[in-house]
Amino acid sequence: MDFAPPAPGSYTLQRIMPAPDAKVLDTDGKPYRLSSFTTGAITVLSFMYTRCTDPDGCPLAYLALREVGHLVQDTPELKDRVRLVSLSFDPDHDSPTQMKLYSQRVKPGSVEWRFLTPASRKDLLPLLEGFGQDVAPALDQSGRVTNQLSHVLRVFLIDRAGMVREIYSTSFLLPPVVLNDIETLLMEQGARIK
Repeated sequence: MDFAPPAPGSYTLQRIMPAPDAKVLDTDGKPYRLSSFTTGAITVLSFMYTRCTDPDGCPLAYLALREVGHLVQDTPELKDRVRLVSLSFDPDHDSPTQMKLYSQRVKPGSVEWRFLTPASRKDLLPLLEGFGQDVAPALDQSGRVTNQLSHVLRVFLIDRAGMVREIYSTSFLLPPVVLNDIETLLMEQGARIK
């Protein structure tokens, strides 16, 4: 990181939009509303899919969320107030079982990190539309559809009330920046940090 991010609480994060809701499945196949994971705690949500091989896509989001998790874990005032969510936009392949396999890289006892998949393509559409997340099948050089998906990496910071407060792209998905934004939201709610 070539710059020092502004100090937590020295700026305001605007309320961008409400986080959309739809039916999702956890790694055990249990159905939930996504709102169960975008309210009640500050949430860092990343769209992803398990077959992604673009180093500037889902693997980058995974590494960034993992680092945010470590930073949160190291700050006792944050640990129980923050949740990470990896949400697949490939329900045809990313079954709950597949998401469970993908989630096994996360150490037990770390910050809450949920791995979810939409219950169906029908449930995926309002999430894509609501978050403004574009995704399409990727084509090879001959114009044939591959098993990869074309998408722009977007990670969402959602406050306890379910409002999207920041959207990070590849260039701005920096864990210290995300941590400062999390602390800013908590300070907005009157929490004392450090």
